[in-house]
Amino acid sequence: MSEKKPIVVRREGAVATVELNDPPYNRLSMALIDALETAVEEIERDPSVRAVVLRGEGRENFSVGADIREFGAAAGGRGVQAFIEQRLQVIRSIETMSKPVVCAIRGACLGGGFEIALACHFRIGARGAKIGLPEVELGVVPAWGGTQRLTRTVGRARALEIMLLAKKLSADEAFEAGVLNAVCEPDELDARVDELARELASKAPLAVAGILDAVIQGGPKSLSEGLAHEYAALERVMTSEDLQEGVMAFFQKRPPEFKGK
Repeated sequence: MSEKKPIVVRREGAVATVELNDPPYNRLSMALIDALETAVEEIERDPSVRAVVLRGEGRENFSVGADIREFGAAAGGRGVQAFIEQRLQVIRSIETMSKPVVCAIRGACLGGGFEIALACHFRIGARGAKIGLPEVELGVVPAWGGTQRLTRTVGRARALEIMLLAKKLSADEAFEAGVLNAVCEPDELDARVDELARELASKAPLAVAGILDAVIQGGPKSLSEGLAHEYAALERVMTSEDLQEGVMAFFQKRPPEFKGK
């Protein structure tokens, strides 16, 4: 009997789906994070992938967060600093991908699970979800980027309220706070997420990558530095075949067929 893989990657056309494969809780074990790191690297290098879906295996939860059973192993094995740095690196690699990442959230999306979701470019949640960073209840600090990304997403006052009171937001509350792009019923989640991913995959890959870089890499910088990212993105597409195809399709009143060249 083959060993269960902690991460499962499936392909359908230009969309790659990455599943956290430890149902029903999808705990973020060391093995799972290692496998996620490899999957993200491979997808980033694959030009045939134009959009990514990240979801938890099963019908219950996205992820309850870190595997608490491994806390001692992290401290005594790799060391806390190396343990945290690897997770920060993996989550940052999701955030800085050149392809848009859509996160499907159902059930628990807590702690490290939410920190991974915050790095995705789109988040769609099903009603019944519970979303938050309740680490304070364990006497620990969110340390996989959650304090920073949540604050940048919802503002300081709301972020402090969520973290210090260990609030678990419903899908509707998370949408109102700006955490989610959309909310739907649980049985609609997969279809909604897949539809969005397919639409994103149909866009011009070079232009999509340029917008992601300008917003994700340039956005936190000064205005002049951010504008430099924007102009660099423009320079990369101005001589592209995709730009020519987009213009021709516009005048010919037909859908463009972008090749990422």
